[in-house]
Amino acid sequence: MEEILAIFFRGVIVLFTVASTLLAGYSLQNKLRLRKVRLSWRAGKLQGYPLFATIFLGIILGLSTIVLFQQETTRFPIFIAYLWIGGMWFIASYLASKYYITDYGIVKNINEPSQTIPWFQILDYVERPKKGGVEYLFNYSEMDKTLIDGYQQLKLFVPENKYNAVKKIVSLKLENKFEEDDIPNIDLKRIQEE
Repeated sequence: MEEILAIFFRGVIVLFTVASTLLAGYSLQNKLRLRKVRLSWRAGKLQGYPLFATIFLGIILGLSTIVLFQQETTRFPIFIAYLWIGGMWFIASYLASKYYITDYGIVKNINEPSQTIPWFQILDYVERPKKGGVEYLFNYSEMDKTLIDGYQQLKLFVPENKYNAVKKIVSLKLENKFEEDDIPNIDLKRIQEE
């Protein structure tokens, strides 16, 4: 029975090793596919790094160091696999948690296409001061939907050190668009006389 459990345990580790490698590769591929990136910044919960992946990698590094100093050679392959899994998870999470501003739009998560918003879909935006930066709230319409059904919002926290650069890009991409939407000149006196 113990031998069957050991084989199952090794199979699970191999499965997670392959899955984490594929996820990191997918994230890296999505990062490399981004074109004309003007600005990016870390947006994870742990000082810009992904919380759970960073904690997991730290714990595994600590345990691996203990195993290394105790020279338990039978456990080396298991901890090497865990280090690989933790490293791949960290890479995937780090790349996915970064925000990217491109010439084409805003990318909040490179692994989630629904969190990529082209500039032309943005209807309006609001800036709100927050501790450590500014939160942008972008209102946008989804493609092929009515304005009421396809109305969505995207929140984007911008740290203070990136605020001026983001403001410049947003102004360049959206202010001109909004200024072009002229309000028609209505002569209220003429309407009231009729």
